Amino acid sequence: MKYYMGEGVGKTLLIELDRGEELFSGVEKVLEEEGIRNAYIASAVGSVAHLEYHRPLHMGEVTDDEMLSLEGPFEFGDIMGTVIDGVAHFHFSCGGVGGNHIGHLERGTTVLYLLELLVIELKGFDLERKMTKE
Repeated sequence: MKYYMGEGVGKTLLIELDRGEELFSGVEKVLEEEGIRNAYIASAVGSVAHLEYHRPLHMGEVTDDEMLSLEGPFEFGDIMGTVIDGVAHFHFSCGGVGGNHIGHLERGTTVLYLLELLVIELKGFDLERKMTKE
């Protein structure tokens, strides 16, 4: 087990992404403009037209992921995640006319009407994301 301790929270942002905006680039652009390197997503709601995500296929030592690319409409129940060293990492649950989806969001996910994210800066961390899959 590992854990990290910071100095508290800093800025709180409500980011509203509009129709056609790509989720990751939109969020990371705002955080870069505000000088925020580490944060967490406290809440997120909204709709997307295109959903890119992956989910694991088995419980082996190293994961194999199923990549999914779906056209909407989809409505998010929530997005949760972190921003580590300026890079967003989001998991989600959403529903659409074809069923429900849960997994790890990928770049390319685009907003349908509106997507609102409440982002809280984490202060005093010197973090770096390391991939577990070689």
